[in-house]
Amino acid sequence: MITIPRRLLCLVACFIFAFASLTLSSADAADQLIRSRPVSQGNPNSLGNNATTQSSRTQSGWSPQSSNRTAQQSHSAANRQPTLVARPANGSVKQVGYLDGGCDCDACSTSGVMGGPDCGMEVSCGLEMGCGLEEYGVCSCDACSGNVMSGCDSGFCDGGCDGMCGGAEIDCFPLFLPILRVDWSRFSFFAGSQSFKSPLNYPALDAVGDPRGGSGSFGYYQGFNEGRDLRNWLGLDLSAQLGVRATQTNLEGEEFTSGRMHQVFVTGGFFRRVDYGLQYGLVADYLNQDWYYQSDLLQLRGELSWKVSACHEFGFQFMTGMTDQIVTTEAGGFTSSETIEPVDQYRAFYRRTMGTTGQMTAFLGGTSEEHFIWGSEMEIPLQTNWSLLVGSAYFSPGDDTALDANQAEGWNLSLGFAFRPGVTGPKQRYRNPLFNVADNGSFFVFRQ
Repeated sequence: MITIPRRLLCLVACFIFAFASLTLSSADAADQLIRSRPVSQGNPNSLGNNATTQSSRTQSGWSPQSSNRTAQQSHSAANRQPTLVARPANGSVKQVGYLDGGCDCDACSTSGVMGGPDCGMEVSCGLEMGCGLEEYGVCSCDACSGNVMSGCDSGFCDGGCDGMCGGAEIDCFPLFLPILRVDWSRFSFFAGSQSFKSPLNYPALDAVGDPRGGSGSFGYYQGFNEGRDLRNWLGLDLSAQLGVRATQTNLEGEEFTSGRMHQVFVTGGFFRRVDYGLQYGLVADYLNQDWYYQSDLLQLRGELSWKVSACHEFGFQFMTGMTDQIVTTEAGGFTSSETIEPVDQYRAFYRRTMGTTGQMTAFLGGTSEEHFIWGSEMEIPLQTNWSLLVGSAYFSPGDDTALDANQAEGWNLSLGFAFRPGVTGPKQRYRNPLFNVADNGSFFVFRQ
C-alpha cells in the first residue's frame, strides 16, 4: 500500500485552494467589468433617415468595400479579454506592497518598525535594504531593546538578533563611506637614474695610514613632490610643499665594501610664486644615508628672485648646514670614525619658464669648502602630464682644501621623467613646488 505523507497532501491542498481562489477572483472581476461597460445606444438596423446616414457615411469615410472589414474588427474586439487596470480617482498609480499589511510607503512613514519582507526595498520608500545599515555604530545582542537594536537605529528586528549573533557581537559596517578626494594636480611623481661623487666615496685612512681607493656611485632614484595653497588657512599668498626622494646606488658594492648605498631625502617648507616681481621660498632638507656608515643630516635651503617677466627670472639660492655628525665607518675590516657635514652653498641663477610646468635653470657660485660650483637643471614638457628631467652640478675644489683634489671634488648627474596625474592649469601653477626635492647636487656632504 502506498502511503502519501501528510505534508505533501497539505501542500497539494493549499496549492489547489490558492489556484481556485485566484480563478474565482479573476472571474468575478471580469464579470463586474463586463457588466459595467456601457451599452451601445440605438440599433444599427433602425438608424435615422437616409440623409443623416449618407452624411455620416461620407464624413467617416465609410464604403461598401470596408463594411465587412469593419465588422470583422468589431467582432475581434468584442472577443478580446478585458484588461484590469485599477487606478485611483486622482489618476496616479497606487504603490502596492509585497503582502497585504506589509511595508507599503504609507506603512514606512507611519510605523516605528519596518514590517513585511525586506522592509524598505520599495522603489519610492527611499530606504536601503536592511533598514538603516548606513548608520554608524556597533551593534550587539546586548544592544537589543524591545523590537529594535538601539545600536543600529531602526536596524534589525528582535527575532533576528539571536540568530545573527549566536552569542557573539556583530559590528555594523557603514555602507556609504566618505570618498577621499585627492587633487592630483598638486602632485608630481618622478623616477630616473643618477650618478654622483663626493669625498665620502673614499673612506678614511686604513690602519697604516694609507688612503683607500674609491670611485663614483651610480644607481636609481624615485619619489614625489607635492604643493598646496595656504591662503584659505593663513589668509596669505603662500604655498607649502613636501617631497621625498629615495635612491639606490652602488648596486654591486665598492672595492672597500660589499654593501649598497641607500639614501632618503625629505624636503618641506614654504614658498610664494608670482607672475612678476619678488618671489621667494624656504625649505628644510633632511638626509638619511645607509652605506658603510650611518648618518642623519639637516640643512636649510632658500631662494630669493625677481621675475622681470612671465618667463625670465634672476635670483639667489643658498644652502646652509644645520647639523654635523661623527659617524663610525666600517670599510675593508677596518673601523674608524670621522666627522661629516653638509657643505654651505651660494648660487646665483637665471631661470627660464617654459609653459606651465617646464623650466630651465642655470647657476654658478661657491661653497664654504672653497669649491667653485656650476650646473643646470631642466624640466622639459613632453606631453600634458609628462616631463623630461635633466640635472647636473660640479664642485671644483680650491687650492686650500686639506684633501686631495680628486677626493675633494664632487659632481651629480641625473636623468629621469616626471608624471603629473592631474592636468596643471594656469591657476594651479602658483602652488607647484618651487624647490625640487633635494639630491646629491643640492645636498653636498663633505668630510672635515
